[in-house]
Amino acid sequence: MNELEGRIHRLVRLAGSDEGFFVLALHSFIEAHVCGDVPRLAGIDHFPDLMWEYGEHLKSRGCPTEDLKTVTRIIKEHALTNQVRHSFLRLDKEEVRAATHNFLGFCALCRIEAPGLSDLRRTLESWEEKKSPLEQSAELRRVQYELFLAQRDNKKLLAQTEQWAKDKWRLAELDGETMRLATELEREKERADAKAGRVDELRRELNELTLQKRRLSEQLEAFRDLDLYVQHVRRFSLYTRTRMDYERSVMKLTPEQRQAVDAVRPGHDFLIRGGAGTGKTIVLLHALENLRREREAELQLKTGPRILFLTYTNTLVKYDRYVAEILKTKDADSQIFTADSFFQARLRMLGQGQRVDYALISKLAEKLNTTGFFSAQELAVEIEDFIFGNLITREEYVDQMIPRKGMRQPLSAGQRETVWSIQERIKAEMEDSGLLSKNYSRMKLIEHLQAHPDDARLRDLDFCFVDESQDLSAADLRALKLMTQRGLIMAGDTGQSIYGLSSPYKRAGVDITGRSRVLHTSFRNTVAIQEITEAYRTLSRLDDDEGGASVAFREGPIPELYTAATRDKLARLLLRKAALFIDTLGYDPENLTVLAPARTDLVTIGDMLGHAGYQFANIRDEEFSFKQEKTIRLSTLHSSKGLDFAVVLLFLPTLPPRGDYDDKTGDTLVRNLIYVAMTRAMDNLNVFTLEGAHDGQQEEPLQDLVRVFRDYQGRGEERAPAEE
Repeated sequence: MNELEGRIHRLVRLAGSDEGFFVLALHSFIEAHVCGDVPRLAGIDHFPDLMWEYGEHLKSRGCPTEDLKTVTRIIKEHALTNQVRHSFLRLDKEEVRAATHNFLGFCALCRIEAPGLSDLRRTLESWEEKKSPLEQSAELRRVQYELFLAQRDNKKLLAQTEQWAKDKWRLAELDGETMRLATELEREKERADAKAGRVDELRRELNELTLQKRRLSEQLEAFRDLDLYVQHVRRFSLYTRTRMDYERSVMKLTPEQRQAVDAVRPGHDFLIRGGAGTGKTIVLLHALENLRREREAELQLKTGPRILFLTYTNTLVKYDRYVAEILKTKDADSQIFTADSFFQARLRMLGQGQRVDYALISKLAEKLNTTGFFSAQELAVEIEDFIFGNLITREEYVDQMIPRKGMRQPLSAGQRETVWSIQERIKAEMEDSGLLSKNYSRMKLIEHLQAHPDDARLRDLDFCFVDESQDLSAADLRALKLMTQRGLIMAGDTGQSIYGLSSPYKRAGVDITGRSRVLHTSFRNTVAIQEITEAYRTLSRLDDDEGGASVAFREGPIPELYTAATRDKLARLLLRKAALFIDTLGYDPENLTVLAPARTDLVTIGDMLGHAGYQFANIRDEEFSFKQEKTIRLSTLHSSKGLDFAVVLLFLPTLPPRGDYDDKTGDTLVRNLIYVAMTRAMDNLNVFTLEGAHDGQQEEPLQDLVRVFRDYQGRGEERAPAEE
């Protein structure tokens, strides 16, 4: 057994001993390896500085930035080992597993191989069970309960962070100055020609610094609650982030996900359903890769009908390509597009010189509105979204009086006749100008495909994968169905629908009877986030036709609610919390995302972040990339759909517009939007809203949101750990 194998063997033997000492041993091994690998770093005593320099060294050798995140996690984890050393902190087996995962990542990064590492890998096998550790983890339960108690006064704690951080920084400076003077004093005393005056002067300076440190330490005692709060948030966040990174690093499908992938078969439409964060997109990408490989084996070459992966927005395209890259999906950039860009290209293939103008329907409704009972915008929604989007015929609309679910006002037969006449005039004007509305362009493609079923140019898709399919119209899906030879494979959650009013599949002629799978395990959210978002979903009576709420298994910090009297004060609270995450808890800026109802809110928050010295970027910006680092992300609630973020700062001074729907439908869409925004958070969820929910001054969806948080806090006593 060589020296390296011997050291690994010693670690394995320590694995069953005291948890804190074992993590200390892991960090000691890492420190020794770094100093041995790069001798010039051996003089650096401060572990985080040592690891930072080693990370720079690895980067200079071409190590990918993604792999270097292991070094960052170890740096942040070292705070726990300091508390083990100085305060005899008790660590939990779950935290040991997190530290072991980071250690194994370090070994992989440095190409360290030894037989004993396989024994350490086996300690992570319990994470494959996807079960919450709190039932078995008394220590994590205790930490979470103490964090809950501290969060009761979170606004007061947040107000203290600026002075607390300054005092902490000054104390660290005094520690450094004390060490320097103590070293100089010892050297002066050892000199043969030492001068008594200089020795006395150094002693006086050292005594003064010691007195300053004592006073500052006493001053910091006033921040004891804040210290405890930060310690617990850091501890839970370290565990949560590492567990999440583990999930992403292995990308191993659960049995229910594997069953969903295996159930996708050529020749049939298929729907993968599930709540927020259940991994629908990952399952879809795995199915895409499987069918691509099968098709290549069938053809024995790479030509043949196309495989396409469509989603709703440009931001989702960027995100899905990013996830596909993590999964090592082949040719992702040439396969993943927005549905709109795909349909635009198909329209050009008809050779009639027609193109889509997304603002056109509003202009024509304004010009041709003679109803007397609809505003121009209501008329535009009625024609574009309801009639064109759902492929409604005259017989259905006028003769059969098809129900108009969600529309603001009922219409008589005569009023429907008037609307139908106007939509015919709108169609005529579009045909004359060559400019088409979005959904009418889909109708033109459908008409062509039905008239020319053998048109190989447009019917050239083998499979079409559709992410967030619940947000496409029936016209979208019908056109795709006619262009696809062997099936539409879709992923969606109708409970998250924020653009449509009902399931579009039946209207599109897509048959998924007996060909769907429901995912139940949430990979995105922690248990606490899952509980509070599901409570809001239940209170809001949002649709849940996915077979019941999904189940989370990762533990994490309890979501927090902040309120303020004015919008400006609320924004300042958000800035302080962002600073706490970045400057104190050590989160990388790109792990923070601010979600707000409107772009104007994002401009205000962006200006505020910029003045505080933070970089920021709107995810809708053309140049934005999900690989972008050192930049806080900004997004509207709508644009966050389908994405996930480590930390969500949800800024809700008001609600987003409800659109031209009736009150009930508008309320449901807004509540869905809030639910979607909250479920974007993987690790930390922080909600910021104005005071006044209890006395009815806030809008009802916000009143209910505050009520859910208050009720969750009220049940906090149930989280008290049992006496051991």
